[in-house]
Amino acid sequence: MKIGNKLKSIILGLKRHPWRFVVSIFLTYSALWTVTESIGFFYPDLPLQGWKVHLSFVLLSVLIGIIRVYQPRHISIKVNTSDTKLNIYYDDIFKQKGYTAIAVNEYFDSEIGLPVSENTLHGMVIKEYFGGRSESFDAAVSEDLNGISFEHIEREQGNRKKYPIGTTAKVMANQHKFLLFALSHTNTETFKASSDLPTMIVAMRGLFDYSRNCTGGERLNIPLLGSGISGVGLPATQLLQLIVLIIIDETKKQQICKEIDLVLHESRFGEIDLETIKRQWI
Repeated sequence: MKIGNKLKSIILGLKRHPWRFVVSIFLTYSALWTVTESIGFFYPDLPLQGWKVHLSFVLLSVLIGIIRVYQPRHISIKVNTSDTKLNIYYDDIFKQKGYTAIAVNEYFDSEIGLPVSENTLHGMVIKEYFGGRSESFDAAVSEDLNGISFEHIEREQGNRKKYPIGTTAKVMANQHKFLLFALSHTNTETFKASSDLPTMIVAMRGLFDYSRNCTGGERLNIPLLGSGISGVGLPATQLLQLIVLIIIDETKKQQICKEIDLVLHESRFGEIDLETIKRQWI
């Protein structure tokens, strides 16, 4: 782990748990002092006094305090009654191996601009892995969605095939494997994408149903769904807890795959408390 990331974990821990830090130092120093005094009573000839010894006590106490407040950047949850492991960590989701889940709207739009913002993961896939060419993206999506029912909607801009929420398409691009799934509704006039909790749950179930049949045991990488432009309006930690709950619930019904990674963007580090998630599920 980079030194900068370690410092962030320490500083955030001190901000979140200042009293835990202080109490840990006090208790550690008190314990060391008690042990030293006890040993000195029975063995008075031992060199247990002096500023060097006490300085080492202080340094060790501070170190213990830092360890006690250090904020984790990676946790793993073993799903009961299953051999599935859920990993949650901070990284670039596009650098992970396996299948990567990308939320799209119900039209699987492909045009960068009003239909698809280039700042979304949906837009990044089109821009970075399809060279911004909507035709290539549409062809890859249509090939996998062949035979899936849709509703034809007349729109001034964007695709006109409207698929049910949860519809998922497997798309390959430059050795990257994406599972594009419909998570949000789109206003046909403003092109504003929106979602809510019930819609998100339906969408994730559709994604997992598809994943059970296509991943072949490979890892499934999932971002912090519902936190983007079409977000569901929950704080990041609660949103993550909801996603974890849905994954565990779906896994208990039927295994999705052996390893699922929830990959969080670095910008979320100050918002999400992985320590709380770990305490609740491990």
